[in-house]
Amino acid sequence: MHYTTLGKTGLKVSVAGLGCGGNSRIGLGTGLSEAQSVALVREALDLGVNFLDTANAYETEGVVGKAIKGRPRDSVVISTKSHATSAATVLANLDNSLRQLDTDHVDIFHLHGLGPAAYHRPRKRRAQARPAAAPAALPEAAVGPKALTAGRQVDQAVGERGGLSHNGPGA
Repeated sequence: MHYTTLGKTGLKVSVAGLGCGGNSRIGLGTGLSEAQSVALVREALDLGVNFLDTANAYETEGVVGKAIKGRPRDSVVISTKSHATSAATVLANLDNSLRQLDTDHVDIFHLHGLGPAAYHRPRKRRAQARPAAAPAALPEAAVGPKALTAGRQVDQAVGERGGLSHNGPGA
């Protein structure tokens, strides 16, 4: 497998990624069982694919979470997304994705399907979010030229790999 750096993120990703949506939804949409879909993701990982693109809307985050269980977390680049327009809902979506994926961070979090005007609202507002849902950092790549600020002063600090993490209360 060949790898490349994803834009300015510094993330090393396989040139072939695994999209977990679409009509197939990693096999779930074509009749595969959850166990077969987990096996499909694991086979892709075994072949060197390290970039997995999923979303809560695809109903595949749980499958991805099961497939990556037991692997070093830094060996997989996870991309997921939210269609929300408010900072509080974006954070709630992130919190749900982290639970479904059974991980403490995602590497790429897209504000998906939003028009340009919608990106300015979350960047300019501070929303009161549950401390448990507040990520340590939102990478600039997730929301454009400036990191989203929400809840407890989520500034432009970027996590260890540029990803989003869940810190829990008091973090």
